[in-house]
Formats: sequence, structure tokens, C-alpha cells
Amino acid sequence: MDLSELSSPGSPARPEPGTPRPAFDSSDAAWQLACQIGVEVATPLTHALERALELQATGRIDRPGLHTLVTQIEQARRASMVGQQIARLAQGGTQQQYETLNLTQSIRDVLAQRQGELDSRGVVVKQVLKPAEVIVDATLLTALIHTLFDWALRHACSAVDIQLDMKSWPPHARLVCRFDHLPPDRVVVRPFGTHADAMLAQHASTLDSLPWQLLVQLVHTMQLLIERQDVGGSTSLTLEFPHTANDSLEGASSFDVSSGFALARESRPLSGNHVLVMALRRDVRNQIRQAVAHMGLTLDFVTTTDAAREFCQQALPNAIVYETAIHDGAFERLRNEIRQQCLELAWIEITEQGEAFEISSFGGMSMARVGRDAIGTSLPSALTFELAKGL
Repeated sequence: MDLSELSSPGSPARPEPGTPRPAFDSSDAAWQLACQIGVEVATPLTHALERALELQATGRIDRPGLHTLVTQIEQARRASMVGQQIARLAQGGTQQQYETLNLTQSIRDVLAQRQGELDSRGVVVKQVLKPAEVIVDATLLTALIHTLFDWALRHACSAVDIQLDMKSWPPHARLVCRFDHLPPDRVVVRPFGTHADAMLAQHASTLDSLPWQLLVQLVHTMQLLIERQDVGGSTSLTLEFPHTANDSLEGASSFDVSSGFALARESRPLSGNHVLVMALRRDVRNQIRQAVAHMGLTLDFVTTTDAAREFCQQALPNAIVYETAIHDGAFERLRNEIRQQCLELAWIEITEQGEAFEISSFGGMSMARVGRDAIGTSLPSALTFELAKGL
């Protein structure tokens, strides 16, 4: 899907169940995306407004009601952020740094980061992953895998099957994701063309959510192949990686394949990396937001350690930027818990004094610090350095 392909708002006929779906349809992709963003932003905001009006009328709200209100606002915010990511990718010009990466390990790393979310949702991921190396941009690959799970976990009502194998010819790594998007008791087997088939087709269209739209745009940007089949209440998605590493590196001649850290650190785009900011003061949050606005990062903000813990249980970010004032015993326990799950996660402290980015060692671990007066000039460099270390 490419937003530049904007033409008639007319919708083509929906394909029959089982028909492979193309990556994007230039006739209505932009219209569908605009509609989808509107729905996914407006729906939770409408519910939040109703709850806020009730609060205004009664002057009272209980803790569950407040939690629901915050959740609804957060849903709308995330939908708008996904829309922004899609727009950035569709505009083109993404500077990709190609290198040979272990796709098998990349999938396992993302699953490990999201294990807390899987456990809380009660979702089982069955994986059969054969060894495969692909030639892609590391940042985009990580974003692709996370987005794939965002989409699958949003719609799956069964275990999610992930398989990675190798096509014999052409020698492409092939990633397949399967799940049921309808429970078995809601799938009625009748001759094609009946009302039941129409209902199944209508429900399958709900799979075209914003995570799906982002997934398709990432596939388009990375020049991968994609096919989706919705049959009955089940969905199967196949991703093929045309630039798969093998003994001859066939298909890689058009790429500048680099394994050097220095080049990756200086040239790699940070777009797609997720940063959690823990800051008590609004002015500090604003300073951080303005300092990294040009970097294409996904930012989330919390003001307490409890909120950060709840956030990280859903999915770990790539980096955590925290204000010194929030550093206490509870924060240290959270950091130790996260380090047990992911040693590569970057931590950057915003100190009250200082005008530079510095690294010090404590307990065998390096600690990055940026003085508050240097947020605008040094925080982007600190994030670039720390995130590159984990690549």
C-alpha cells in the first residue's frame, strides 16, 4: 500500500474466500487507510468522551472507570501513531542499511520481549523455526516482526502458529503465520454464496486493521512478498524474503551488505525503535519530545514506576529514558526485572546537572547519562549510540 496511489474512491469487488490477497490495491488503498485511521481513533475517543461527560456530570469516577478512560485514550493515541508510521514509510526516502541477519533469532528475540504480554493475554505461540539468514535493514526487520505479532494478537482467538522454512526455488526464506480469527462454533459450513459466506467475508475485513496496514507498508518498503488467505474462520499469512543469504548470496548483488558496526551506527535509521520515557515533570517530557522529534522514534510517556511496569508487561521498548527524580527502590527493582528479560535494552538517565552525554560504569554495567541542559543537543546522540550497541 502506497499513499501516493490515490485515485477513485470506488471499492472493487471482494475476492472469494481462499483467494490470495495482493499486498496493496492502488485503486482504494489510501481511502481504506484514511477510513481505518478515522475509525480506530474516533471509536475509543467517543467512548472516552462519554465517560468524561459522565465524570463532569457526577464529579465522581472510580478506579476501574479511570483505568478504562486512560485505556481508551491510549488506544486512540496508538492508532494515530501507527497512522504516522505508515505515512512516513509511504513517503519513501527511508535510508536502509542492508546486512545479513539471523531471521530465526530475530523472531525468537521478539517473542522473548513480548512473553509477558502473551502470558497476560493467555495466547500460546507455537513455533517451528528452521535456520534462515536474510539481507535486510535490522531496524525495519524488528519493526516488521513486532507489527506481525501486533496484528496476530489483536485478532487471534486460538493459538498462533509461526513457521519459518526455506523454499527450494527460488531460495527464499518463508515465514508463515496462521491463526483462527473466529471460534469454531461461529464458523457455519454452508454452500458458497449463502448469507453465512457473506458474514464470514465481512468479519474477515476486520482483519484489515491499522497493524495490518502498517505491516503491508513495511513489506512494501522492504521489497518482500506477501500473501494472505482468509478461509472460513482461519487466516494464513505468508511472507517471503527474496534476498535470502545462501552460499552464493544470490540476489544480493544489488545491495550494499555491511557487517561493520561503525557504518551501522552512523547510517542506520532509528525509525521504528520504541522508547519509553519516565519523567515526573511536564517540561522535561516536552524537552525530550522536542529533542527527538526528527528521529522517527515511537515515544510513550509514564510518570510513575507502577505505570512503567504495567507498560513493560505488555511489550518491552528498545530504550528507556528516565528522569533522576524517579529513581528509587521500586525503579531499581523494575530495572533488575527487565534486565533479566533483555540485557540489550538501553537505559539513559536525565540528570539535573550537566551539559553533556557521558557513560560511566557501575556494577559491571555501563550507564548513559545526559544532563538536563544538554537534552536538546546530546540526547539524540546518546540514543543513537545506545540503540546501535544492541544491533
